Amino acid sequence: MRLLSFVMILFSLPVVHSCRTEPDYAHTQRKHPASLPSEVVKFDSPVMLFIYPDRNQADSLTAILGNDRFYTQSDSAGEMFRKARKQAERKNLQTWSGTVRNFEFTTSDGAVIELRLSAYKEPWFMVTFDGQNSPQIVRSADIQRFSEETEPLKIKTGRKIKSTTQKSAGAIAQSRDSLVRAEIPDIETRAPETTIRLQIYPGAPAPPYRNESAGIHIINSYISAAKQCWLEFDNDLFSNTDRYYTNGVVLGYSAPSLTSWKLNRLMIGLRRNSVIKSAISLHHGMYTPFTTKLPPTLNDDRPYASTLFLRYSQVSEDALSGIRVLTALEAGVIGDAALGRYLQKSVHAGIPSNDEPLGWDTQIRNDVVLNYHLGFHKQVVSTRSAEVYATSEAVAGTLHTRGAIGITAIAGRIAPGLTPLPGGVNKTVTGKSSWHYGAEGGFEMRFIGYDATLQGGFFSKENIYALKPEEIERLVAALHFGLFAGYGKFGLSISQYYLSPEFKAGKQHFWGQIGLKYGY
Repeated sequence: MRLLSFVMILFSLPVVHSCRTEPDYAHTQRKHPASLPSEVVKFDSPVMLFIYPDRNQADSLTAILGNDRFYTQSDSAGEMFRKARKQAERKNLQTWSGTVRNFEFTTSDGAVIELRLSAYKEPWFMVTFDGQNSPQIVRSADIQRFSEETEPLKIKTGRKIKSTTQKSAGAIAQSRDSLVRAEIPDIETRAPETTIRLQIYPGAPAPPYRNESAGIHIINSYISAAKQCWLEFDNDLFSNTDRYYTNGVVLGYSAPSLTSWKLNRLMIGLRRNSVIKSAISLHHGMYTPFTTKLPPTLNDDRPYASTLFLRYSQVSEDALSGIRVLTALEAGVIGDAALGRYLQKSVHAGIPSNDEPLGWDTQIRNDVVLNYHLGFHKQVVSTRSAEVYATSEAVAGTLHTRGAIGITAIAGRIAPGLTPLPGGVNKTVTGKSSWHYGAEGGFEMRFIGYDATLQGGFFSKENIYALKPEEIERLVAALHFGLFAGYGKFGLSISQYYLSPEFKAGKQHFWGQIGLKYGY
């Protein structure tokens, strides 16, 4: 297997550990001979064992469940194991992980207990041994409850154990539910647990069976092979006005090669298996007072402002869980350096019926734009012709600081909104070969903390005119509705947007958008 990129998952671990660079199954097996199924592993002190399926079991399960469902179950079991390990760590308790299913346990009074689980069908399970009594099996169905219990921990499940002495049989009968307590001295330190994200590029072969018995938890992220470019044009001319957010342009490009950029270290992805899409886009926006035909009153009105910034974004989708996570980083300028004055005057000068906009010399002064976005979408309805998502967003930075919650919906002849895990990586290409069309819309409530287009830049305070914090509306409603259609690789959309007043003396505002897309 050609491994082109590893990225450590930081947010899923309480402490950052070093990661391995070669999680190949055969390599790991050679380094950990305990993975050999014929071996008998022996313990003479309290221990908690985490048993994973061996390669034959994994291959059989993959054939039955499919590649994506097997890895989803593997990730779920791995997460529960991680929680149980934290319980053991708090108890200062030794742990062991492997694919071996043959064990010998020696109790403190010298009894030897044999545990032969070669025919045990559970793919993931735990075994606990307190050093005095019978080892106990914790099945996969009970691991979640086990990992969330508080002291004293007890397991209700048990299994009859073959004993080599009569004495050990008596010990087994005494307490089948006992488990290790916290007071255990001189416990061997276990190897640190590591989580690795394996990013799989288009055209790469599907990954082999993953041996996670050495404390290494591997998460696959399939990088979408789809490429796309798009252009969006906003203007309130479509609503027969010329005020507030009056014009906007977005030019964007998405490709799998962008996922290799170092900026991805700042992006947040899903912990489970997912499909990743990365994009870069250029954004320009212009904002004016209620009218541009008269000099601005510099009172109870929106100031002139212009923004220009680059946006790098990454979408991580888990179709099985119905979750999409969007992260984005924006960097640019606000002020005269964003060229809003020049662009609007040039457009108005080219149309004889338009008056020259007055007052751009009072615009928000030059300042830095640096913003970080984090969005979360949860699919709540999914049919062949309709999808509904609950949405939330948090934005922090020098241009906007706000939070939002809302809902969006799409209906028509549509492709799945969340890209499914591929059976083969090359199937992540989502090109369409026929007509697609429909309608989409959404509603959002925004909680405003800071808006530089109204209040001035974060660093520069020498503005001729800007609104004061007490003049800002802290709760703003946003709506949009649109139609879209496309054939093959081409797409066209038209949308109408609404925004409730952004400041105390402001009015509600409408604008329209036209979008063009080309996928290849």
